[in-house]
Amino acid sequence: MKERNKGLLWGALIGSIAGSVTALLLAPKSGRELRSDIAAGARQVGEKVQEAAERVGEQGVNLIGVMTDRAEGVISDIQSWRQQKESWLADEAAAARVSSAEAADQD
Repeated sequence: MKERNKGLLWGALIGSIAGSVTALLLAPKSGRELRSDIAAGARQVGEKVQEAAERVGEQGVNLIGVMTDRAEGVISDIQSWRQQKESWLADEAAAARVSSAEAADQD
């Protein structure tokens, strides 16, 4: 998931840059206008990259929350299983002691 988001971020960045450069190069303008347009395009690209980075960060936070919830569920399941096994072992040990005591009494 992390790699997919990186690919999306890079794709958005490269696409924005390519589109901006193409538009600037194909439009007949003076040097001053062209520099102004390039600066504006660079700001837009920066804003888009920042927005994409924020989305990726939010998705990361959401993913951490989901994984934390799942991990807590697994931990709870394991603890429950362990308690059941400990109870079963205690019952078996008690039964073995009773059987052993009965066998000793018969001797």
